[in-house]
This record gives sequence, structure tokens and C-alpha cells, in this order.
Amino acid sequence: MGSNPLTLVLLPGLGADARLFDPQRVDFPDLISPPWLDPERGESLSAYASRMATRVRDLLPPDHGPLILGGVSFGGMLAAEMAPLLKPHAVVLIGSALHPGEIAVSLRLMAMAGRWMPAPSGPAARVMARTFIRRLGPMTREQRRFLETMVDAVPYSFLQWATGAIFGWGGVCKVASKLVRLHGEHDRIIPFPRAHLVHKIVGAGHLPSVSHADEVNRHLRTLSRSV
Repeated sequence: MGSNPLTLVLLPGLGADARLFDPQRVDFPDLISPPWLDPERGESLSAYASRMATRVRDLLPPDHGPLILGGVSFGGMLAAEMAPLLKPHAVVLIGSALHPGEIAVSLRLMAMAGRWMPAPSGPAARVMARTFIRRLGPMTREQRRFLETMVDAVPYSFLQWATGAIFGWGGVCKVASKLVRLHGEHDRIIPFPRAHLVHKIVGAGHLPSVSHADEVNRHLRTLSRSV
């Protein structure tokens, strides 16, 4: 490793915020997770990723070391799009995809329907959020409650925009940086990819960074030592 310590930047999944990475901060206390920008009307995922890359540049320390850029689910897709702009040492996808075709067909159908649905409110919104969280795979009650606090705080308009942007995205054919994929074997949102060099997190669902944090952190530590 060089004289300057590495910089780890992780983007949360859809419906989450920087708190999602509290389990990773145990090992990486200086981890950067920028807040979401408000999307512009009709903005593509690639255009949004470009603006997020500018936000990340503004947050990087002036003397920062090698950059590891990654994200969970939606955040990982953005990280893959941001990589040519930020030129990280490595890109880490945690339960994420390089192309919308890797996402479960049932989610694609739900996303199409959701674009035309009015924003749910009150009990209906809470039921929808908790139903979705149950699809994320095995977690403790405390971990589910942790996710509920984040999902409840996300504007429905952002969720509508993001799902439309994801399924209008052309995907990423190749990542020039070192690519590391960590994926739960029981992921029902983005089924385990057929691509090579995907690290299987045994027993995990869609959010191994929460449910299997120790194993995800171990992979991140191993990657950090290779910088």
C-alpha cells in the first residue's frame, strides 16, 4: 500500500442511505457514502451517475490514496457507471448487477406497474415497504427494523425515478478497474449471476453487507491489502 491510505466509497441500495454501511464502518471508519442527489426530470442512470461522480470528487480528501468504489444493488450499478469518470483501483458490486437483464423478471414487472401508480401513503406505504424488505432474504428482526427506518424516509418519487432509470439503462459491458462481485446465494432481487469470479456469500440474500457483514468486511479487507 502507498503512503496515503486507501479511500473507500460505497453507495447504498435503493430505499437506503449511508446508514446501510454502519456494519462496514466497524472496519472502515473513514468510509464515504454520499447522500443521494435529487434526480432531474427524465434523467438517465448514466447522467445521474455523472453528477454523483462530481459529488464524490468534492468529498474526497485532497491527499486521498487509492480509491475503492462500490455499492449495494442500485448503488453498485451507479458505481459501475461512475468508474470511467473516477478511475478507481477497484469496483465492488455487493448484490448488484452490470445489466438490468440480471434483475429478476418479477421485479421488472413490478417496476413497470409502479411507474403509473400513485404514491402510497400511511399504512399502505408501510405495508409495501415491509413486504419488499421480506424479499431481501434472511435477516434478524433488528436488521429488518434497521432497514425499515431507511425505507420509510425515502420519497416515493425517488423510488419511481430510480426504477425507471434502472430498466432504461443499457448496462456496463466492461469495467476497466479491478472488479469484485460479492453476491448472496439466495438473492431473489438479483439472482446469483452466471458470470465468473463472483464470490458467493453462502446463506445470504440480497443484502449480505447487513446480514453477513463480517464476511463482506473480510472481502473488503482482503481487497484493501492488495492496493
